[in-house]
Amino acid sequence: MIGYREESGSRVYQVYDEDTKQVLLTRDIVFDETGQELTPHTVPGTTAEQEPDKLSAGTNEQDRQIEYEASWERGKTPSEEEDEESPGETLPPIDPDEVNTAPHAYDKDTIVVRQLPVQVLPTTPETTTTYESRRLRPRLTTKEIFRPAAGQAYMAVAEEPVSLQEALAGENRREWKAAWESEVESLQKNGTWVVAKSPPERNIVGCRWLFVRKGDGRFKVRLVAKGFSQKPGIDFTETFALVAKFTTLRVQLALVAENDWELHTMDVKTAFLNGVLEEEIYMECPEGLEEKIPQGMVCRLVKAIYGLRQSPCTWYQKIHDFFLAHGFIRSTQDYSLYVHYERRVLVLVYVDDLVLAAAEVEQIEWIKAALKNTFEMSNLGELTTYLGLDISRNRSQRLLTLDQTKYIDKILNRHGMQDARPSLTPLDPNTCLVSNSKVTTADPKSQLLDFEVYQSAVGSLMYAMLGTRPDIAYAVGLVSQFNHSPEPEHWVAVKRIFRYLVGTRELKIQYGSSNESGTYSDADWGSGQDRKSVGGFVFLLNRGAVSWASKKQTSIALSTTEAEYMAMTQASKEMIWLQELFQELGALAHIDQISRLYGDNQGALALARIPEYHARTKHIDIQYHFVRELVMGKKIYLEYCPTTNMIADIMTKALPRTTHEKHSTAIGMIGRVAKHHGTLREGAC
Repeated sequence: MIGYREESGSRVYQVYDEDTKQVLLTRDIVFDETGQELTPHTVPGTTAEQEPDKLSAGTNEQDRQIEYEASWERGKTPSEEEDEESPGETLPPIDPDEVNTAPHAYDKDTIVVRQLPVQVLPTTPETTTTYESRRLRPRLTTKEIFRPAAGQAYMAVAEEPVSLQEALAGENRREWKAAWESEVESLQKNGTWVVAKSPPERNIVGCRWLFVRKGDGRFKVRLVAKGFSQKPGIDFTETFALVAKFTTLRVQLALVAENDWELHTMDVKTAFLNGVLEEEIYMECPEGLEEKIPQGMVCRLVKAIYGLRQSPCTWYQKIHDFFLAHGFIRSTQDYSLYVHYERRVLVLVYVDDLVLAAAEVEQIEWIKAALKNTFEMSNLGELTTYLGLDISRNRSQRLLTLDQTKYIDKILNRHGMQDARPSLTPLDPNTCLVSNSKVTTADPKSQLLDFEVYQSAVGSLMYAMLGTRPDIAYAVGLVSQFNHSPEPEHWVAVKRIFRYLVGTRELKIQYGSSNESGTYSDADWGSGQDRKSVGGFVFLLNRGAVSWASKKQTSIALSTTEAEYMAMTQASKEMIWLQELFQELGALAHIDQISRLYGDNQGALALARIPEYHARTKHIDIQYHFVRELVMGKKIYLEYCPTTNMIADIMTKALPRTTHEKHSTAIGMIGRVAKHHGTLREGAC
């Protein structure tokens, strides 16, 4: 073996075949540590005398860093590994499970690499220690772990130009130029600014062009103000961005599938340019427009542009006034939802992306025409993708599915896990993750891992969980508790979630016309390191999950009954919100269905139904008796569910494979699961 290199964050070994005189790239490699000597062969670019030294010593700093990373994955510190007897400087295997191969029982395609003799420095009385000869490798600082792989992974997705000059000089210069000219035309058409002299002692806001290539191949250019240079109280006062809740979107889609409504989407071009500024803001001349703006002059903004702190707020007020003028009523439960009861039209707003739903095509055309008369719109037709969620329909069977396959592929490639071996479950049910370190992000030099890389990975997983993957809610919630000071075992757990997504990337949530709806609540008593319980709930609508949560409780419960009682309170608060949302949507038939709260603890159900004094429950905080008041007012109904059928169990703990798959199916997840190859065993990380 002559070395290895990084490809998309994955290690690929370079092996020289002395028979064919070729250098091979492979990941299928086994190291024979029997200590037999190798006969030096000539490798291209080296001599026979140089070969052993080159193989035994670390070739570069990156190789040593990756080796250091692998030692953490095996659960040992570098100093501990140094104290063990080792036949030489071996490179780590790709996966911990791959080291279980029996000696000399290799496949025909496996490349076997034997170790060179150990090099031991001559010792003197001054250098002799109580230890045996150690590996000859430099000690590395802990801050360097994972940086090479992570840096390369991030560079792989940064393809857009960063300046107008770079965009017009690249291979896509025609597309970027057309997009840039379209943006300039929109700015001029909307009267975004007027040229004025720079007033003395006034803050001049900077700006830059932002270049983005959409997933559908479109090239978009935006002029973005450097809002961080604005001064509060002078350049802006209020900041607010109108975004739709994922739960509201899923409820809307489930009702659309059930009633076979029309579902379309539109995009507002240069949405923020429609907002009128109340403050007086001056901006520097944008790049590329120096000929149109005299030297020494600046742009006094009349309309809001992207990047300004108040731009989302001014745009929201503009679109809100439009909907009110056309007979819509804003939802009190989600300010991004507008309902027109007479025409039976629903509009969901996420900044400048609109989801239009109506019972008839004529009403869809009516709202589209009204929007086009007021704003510059892009008609994107029927809704197939929204906020990274892919939507597909079978209207003959009244089925609708949601998935994030493309997004999952993106984050797997970003973190170098696209070729990882699939895992059976997102977490090992036999492993308990704890924090043994007192180090926080305030002391980065003492970090065992690069917390920025760790937090980026957890954040990527969290967006998938919030969108369409309730099956990883507990796992993501658990690893996110160590964002302040991640340790090696926490990083292994994060990678296991990625490996689980490799095998289940095509799982979808399906909504149909079934009346199978309800609310499930559960808790895992005292499971946390701080002895706090984990509570969770799942709301089903038309056989698919529309709302879910997995959250550690804020206080310690003294019994399972108390933990389940507190979890029921959290679920009941979400239930009241959904009841009001269904009321505003006109889906009255579903209110009674989701009002049935299922629990698997008889003690908690009795405590909520019977308001009598209990000596063992007198300490429970008054806020958790909210569920009892709802039961007495007949706003919710409690029913018992056997533990084996409690689907909210997937939100509170790591489950064995069969139970995990059972509950995943019960919450409406369907799709193909990749076969698990190799010797992966359940519970292996």
